[in-house]
Amino acid sequence: MPLSAEERKLISRATRRDREAFAQLYVRYHPAVFQRALSLVGNRQEADDLASETFLRAWRAIHRFEDRGVSIQAWLLTIAQRAALRQLRKRQPGLAVDPVVLEASAEYSPEQAAERKSELEIVRRAMLALPRLQREVLAKRLLEGLSYAEVVASIGKPLGTVRVIQHRALRSLRQLILKSSVPEVRPSKATGVGK
Repeated sequence: MPLSAEERKLISRATRRDREAFAQLYVRYHPAVFQRALSLVGNRQEADDLASETFLRAWRAIHRFEDRGVSIQAWLLTIAQRAALRQLRKRQPGLAVDPVVLEASAEYSPEQAAERKSELEIVRRAMLALPRLQREVLAKRLLEGLSYAEVVASIGKPLGTVRVIQHRALRSLRQLILKSSVPEVRPSKATGVGK
């Protein structure tokens, strides 16, 4: 989605080091940045720290922001994602961290949360099994909520290609999830069930 006239004015003022304009950008986009960080690190305190780091980095770099068909929110989410991945790598050096991390919501009972966490783990593993470009397109479209135009600008592929990648990724993801969701039947020596 292209920048609105209001966003353009705020960004223009922020690039000239107008703190009030940047504060308005902060208020507008902090919830999305926080949620993105939380979805990656799974800890509210760390996510809050990462959101603060994101906006500090954005303030330092706002003068370099250019309207290339990608919204300021997409730019901020990219900064947040990079910061979160650095944090995860510090947590476990040598760990190959993928940006697609999902977590269970605290609004469920412990049983529901455990079940949802198990389901989300299946989705996470299925996402990790996809080719990198398919994972990237799905993450940008479904997790970050970017428009096709923003994904096109972000990955540098034509619109038709992005649509095909997304279609194939969703089809593959569905197949991988269905395979993972089928309970494994193990033979029981006592009853002979499962043979």
